[in-house]
Amino acid sequence: MTAIQDSGRLAHIVFQNAAEGIAITDPQGRILAVNGAFTTLTGYPAGDVVGHTPAILRSGRHGREFYARMWLALRDDGRWQGEIWNRRKNGEIYPEWLSISTVRDATGDVLHYVGVFTDISRIMEEQVKLRDLAYHDPLTRLPNRMLLRDRFEQAARRSLRDARQLALLMVEITPQGKVPNDPFLIAASERLATHLRETDTFARYGENEFLVLIEGINGPRDASVTADQLLKALEKPLAVDDLDVYAGANIGISLYPMDGYTLDDLATAADAAMLQARGQQRRGFHFYSAEMTAFANERATIERQLRRAIADGALELHFQPQFDVSGDSVVGVEALARWTDPELGIVEPERFIPIAEDNGLIHPLGEWVMRKAFTQFISWQAAGVAPPVLSLNISARQLERVDFADSVAALIAETGISPQSLEFEFRESVLSDVAYVVPALETLDRMGIRLSIDGFGTGFSPLGNLKTLPISKLNIDRSFVSGIGSNRTNDTIVRTVLGVARTLGLRVIAEGVETEDQAVFLRDQGCDEFQGHLYGQAVSGEDFVRRFARPRN
Repeated sequence: MTAIQDSGRLAHIVFQNAAEGIAITDPQGRILAVNGAFTTLTGYPAGDVVGHTPAILRSGRHGREFYARMWLALRDDGRWQGEIWNRRKNGEIYPEWLSISTVRDATGDVLHYVGVFTDISRIMEEQVKLRDLAYHDPLTRLPNRMLLRDRFEQAARRSLRDARQLALLMVEITPQGKVPNDPFLIAASERLATHLRETDTFARYGENEFLVLIEGINGPRDASVTADQLLKALEKPLAVDDLDVYAGANIGISLYPMDGYTLDDLATAADAAMLQARGQQRRGFHFYSAEMTAFANERATIERQLRRAIADGALELHFQPQFDVSGDSVVGVEALARWTDPELGIVEPERFIPIAEDNGLIHPLGEWVMRKAFTQFISWQAAGVAPPVLSLNISARQLERVDFADSVAALIAETGISPQSLEFEFRESVLSDVAYVVPALETLDRMGIRLSIDGFGTGFSPLGNLKTLPISKLNIDRSFVSGIGSNRTNDTIVRTVLGVARTLGLRVIAEGVETEDQAVFLRDQGCDEFQGHLYGQAVSGEDFVRRFARPRN
């Protein structure tokens, strides 16, 4: 009896002192008891809610279907969890993460429902702040390259579906006379923005260069109309520090999909066209043509040679160590594809991976990387020198294939590698197509493979995805790490990413750590792991063993 009493007292102590709000109801949903955190979070003391249903908290943001699905889950599965908006006693509407469990007796009848929730307002505010910092140029507040890339990928899908074209305009703006550049750029960007449609994306791309993404055009004429409007917008002087400043502009235009399939392809083409417009020594615009650059020929050559390299096994794998924050212990290794072609020389992954994704070569390439990396890791394990984790990059195109998880399982069975030794990294942008990737991610998680988001902060993941998908780690992109100490925006982004990770219970690895100052900053902010040239470059498998491997018990 004493043990039962002690257990009851302990349960009561936990109930009253839990940081999460807790409400217990009867089978009809009437509240029987709430804890102190419930009152703190909602503003309702126990006396105001006992005897009522949780409907007293409803915000009005959810329809009947939402609550119907909730009760259906409780009936069929015995539990429900998710993001929900509720209303405090003072009328404030706030987001919370709510878990409801059904308590049954020995015969299966419902005794109680127990709801546990936490306020996630701060997390969502941090995420909005992170998105703003990561997606906008700090000077002009225009979208930056990251947001432009995200919008382009969505627009390209719509364009192919609707059989319409896209246009990308590279706009170079220069002042006539010597004036402060920052105020000039702000004034010029504000003027140009007023002459674009709401559906157009106007982004800062370089020091004095801007890109305009125009959707839903029927051909070159529509793009030329917009270019002409932008040029006319600059015919009147700009107000810059109480001075009237005239601006000149050169515009290059590329079209999707004729001039390229990726944003980088189109930007290169538009830049080439802009340079030709500049060479005419007069204000104007020019369309891209294949004769301007060797871009189209180079792309075709890379695709042809890459097909041959994959078929002949001519690529190599290099391995980069991942260290704990002390820099003393290797906690993992990332496998990276490397390609040196007899005709092209060293071809960087940034050049051949996007082409492989566009033409379907990413599937045989990805399978080759996995088989080669798994085999190498198994040999290290046999020699007792394998690090704890083998990490590989997975493309969105790979995750979209319905048989991707099956192909991974087959390679695991073929090589004998343990899934618990594997970590798959994927770009944050793949979460925008959650319906396609969730089944693959959940299957990989059930197999025991760890999952991490690569380049976190360069895209935008809804909070619900981060909380509900089986993600264990975030990778801070090297573009943010490189600016630590010299760019306040980067410092703030890094701090925010680490704060979000702590809140969600995720580990964080920083990529591209090259200086001790960067390492000290990251260490002080609570980063868990490092990867970069400061601790070790990517090397061949043989060199990795010689330089980084340590015998393991």
